[in-house]
Amino acid sequence: MVFVMKSLLKLSFLFILMPAFLQAQIDARMLRYPDVSATHITFVYAGDIWIVPKTGGAASKLSSPAGEESFPRFSPDGSMIAFSGNYDGNQDVYVVPTMGGVPRRLTYHGMGDRLLDWHPDGNSVLFATSRNSGRQRYSQFYTISTKGGMTKQLAVPYGEFGSFSPDGSKLIYTDKSRVFRTWKRYAGGMAPDMMIFDLKTFASEKIAPSQFNEELPMWQGKN
Repeated sequence: MVFVMKSLLKLSFLFILMPAFLQAQIDARMLRYPDVSATHITFVYAGDIWIVPKTGGAASKLSSPAGEESFPRFSPDGSMIAFSGNYDGNQDVYVVPTMGGVPRRLTYHGMGDRLLDWHPDGNSVLFATSRNSGRQRYSQFYTISTKGGMTKQLAVPYGEFGSFSPDGSKLIYTDKSRVFRTWKRYAGGMAPDMMIFDLKTFASEKIAPSQFNEELPMWQGKN
């Protein structure tokens, strides 16, 4: 009888502590689109942009509008974050200071613009859009100055995700993507391959041919 009472007391104590224990846990299952600078990490959680020091600590929310943000990317010097935001029923490209401020809108086209990368000089950003592709399911690459103005279309026929080489002379990219598809282990004709495009000579090279999916290429190291 004594043993039973002790067991019941232990269980009661456990159930009393359980709510506090659960509240102390951080639900980090839906962190998306991370990027890293020399000092900070940025990511999207629940449709908003957050930032946290690389050394650890509490994350701070950088945005809290009614619309949804995606694909935050640090500028080369880490002072700015470019991202795609959907505030007026359409996805456009914005930039905002890393430590907070008012986002500045860069693109205004009716088709969605998906932020991809910064140019290494820090003066423009790369994004993908289907505005002139002739087929809404295929995108092309454009750049735009961080001060705004006219966009510049790159000579790549089609592109979904990409990243500049450190000197900005080449682009590693995928011409199609299955990132937003819902099935796994696809190995059909729409499986993307990674390619390198020379922005000076317009030569292209497929570097990872396979029947499977290569996605979200990033340039690491020297050219």
